[in-house]
Amino acid sequence: MPSSEPRITAVHIHRLSGRLKRRFGWSLDWTTARHATLIEVRTDSGLTGWGDGYFGGEEFVRDPHCVVGQSIFAAANLLNAHLVAAGGFQARTRFLRAGGLDMALWDLQGKALQKPVWHFLGTQYRSRVEPYCTALYRVDSSDLAAYLAEEAVGWEARGYRTIKMKIGYGPETDLRIVRKVREALRPETALAVDANCAYDAGTAAMLGKQLEPFGLAWWEEPILANDYAGYARLRQAFSIPLASGESMTTEEMAVHYVAPRLVDILQPDIESVGFTGGQRLAWLCWLHHQRLVPHNWGTAIRTAAILHWVSTIPRLTEGLQAHGNLFEFDRTEHPFRDAVIEEKIEIEEDGMITVPEEPGLGVKVIPEAVEQYRTEHIVVK
Repeated sequence: MPSSEPRITAVHIHRLSGRLKRRFGWSLDWTTARHATLIEVRTDSGLTGWGDGYFGGEEFVRDPHCVVGQSIFAAANLLNAHLVAAGGFQARTRFLRAGGLDMALWDLQGKALQKPVWHFLGTQYRSRVEPYCTALYRVDSSDLAAYLAEEAVGWEARGYRTIKMKIGYGPETDLRIVRKVREALRPETALAVDANCAYDAGTAAMLGKQLEPFGLAWWEEPILANDYAGYARLRQAFSIPLASGESMTTEEMAVHYVAPRLVDILQPDIESVGFTGGQRLAWLCWLHHQRLVPHNWGTAIRTAAILHWVSTIPRLTEGLQAHGNLFEFDRTEHPFRDAVIEEKIEIEEDGMITVPEEPGLGVKVIPEAVEQYRTEHIVVK
């Protein structure tokens, strides 16, 4: 490689945590804090790239030279090469979760060439994308259904055209809270539900039939993500579109969800798949006529990355009433989600969000904010 190419000198892993003012929960647990892992990649040219999510874990710490010392322009292939070398060309089951590191490497390339990340992902089909609102979690309330209905109306008033609520609290409770929220919203506002893998296939099949009259936009993770036979059963049991994928790697989704078209909506998380996997999944989904709606549960750094990604995902059809390319916009309480960058990523008056145009991810990280919430700092060099 020419010596003029910036080379990676170190990777800094920042573990962040912040306490909530009020706990909230979902089908599996309650939480009183929010956590994140930020990846900072430094170079000998002074450029720094940032990512949010997995960094490769102990495997990367043991063998940092797959990245450290390398040119930033080889970054798109570095992790893939490391994966194949470690797993062997005949291995097909060993997957490396390093989406946050991958994100930081793409951010670096964009900054070095003074281009936004979407420029390297492919054609930008839209410069503004539509978020859907993730909120309506379980809270301590004497009347959960009424509380969630009131919250839903508040998000609708702010311009969200699609809202997702949590379920998975038992069929009777789920039916009661979904009915109350659906009745509170305008007919044109879409409502989706997420059970976080709460049910077995038999219970989900029964509940799905009862939820059908509410016209739900999708049902996310009604059962375990790897219960492939269960998802096949649910596709025959009710008409609500099925969605899943947030906990899976690129390879797992491609093999088990996309190729057999097991779910209607693929929901990969960029912290697992990175831009490298996201680019592949976008075209795989298009080829298999499958919607792709990225999962998002991170800081504003991750949100900025997803905006770039979604802007390059092709629509499945050109129909005027075809589903647009949504992405998840987490609106639950988060002490430092928006504090770590200078820019404010917010829904605009018409319900859309503009994709960043500055080089790389297009956002500027505030080191002081990272330090304020940091609970652990690992340096790999």
